Amino acid sequence: MQAIIFDMDGTLVDTERVSQAAWRAAARDFDIVIPEHILHAFVGCSIPNAMKMIDEEFGDPDFTVRLFDRRHEIFEATWEDELELKPGAAEAVAAARATGAAVALATSSVRDRARTSMERFGLMELFDVAVFDEDIQHHKPAPDVYLVAADRLHVDNARCIAVEDSFNGVRAGAAAGMRVLMVPDYNEPTPEIRALCTEVLPTLHELPPALQRLSASRL
Repeated sequence: MQAIIFDMDGTLVDTERVSQAAWRAAARDFDIVIPEHILHAFVGCSIPNAMKMIDEEFGDPDFTVRLFDRRHEIFEATWEDELELKPGAAEAVAAARATGAAVALATSSVRDRARTSMERFGLMELFDVAVFDEDIQHHKPAPDVYLVAADRLHVDNARCIAVEDSFNGVRAGAAAGMRVLMVPDYNEPTPEIRALCTEVLPTLHELPPALQRLSASRL
């Protein structure tokens, strides 16, 4: 393998826990309940697609905007204090570097927030390149974020490993022609998602041996 490319939210950083709490708090402020299937679908979902789900559920685009604004306020007020690394995240990135492959960060999060998160945990300097929301035209499940990362690393897409937690992230990595290692966070993989993955790992602690297996296979 020539490169290992990590998603950030839900893969390296436990953002989904904070995000889901913000959604539930915003819903309480408006005295509504967001159905669980929508909350699950929000994982790895772009903002426009998430807004469309709320439009369809509640039938009021103006309300959708107010709900999203409130959720954003709550998340912005809490994320820096409550974010934690996913178990094994630091070790996983270090293990990726130890393989001798290039290592990249590929996230749909905006540059400032993503850099703040990675720098807070001392990981930013471990990535050879980083791709953020500002660098892509289409969000996951489109492959843009992975294609840009591979292009900046000057490596063949087929010789990259994408490390992901969400359904749309898996779809994006697979659409980019990469092998995908999934570490599920909020949603357990469906048969469709499993079929797109090279392996599904219980936690990031299993990533180092998985990389050794793939390296031995001369990807």
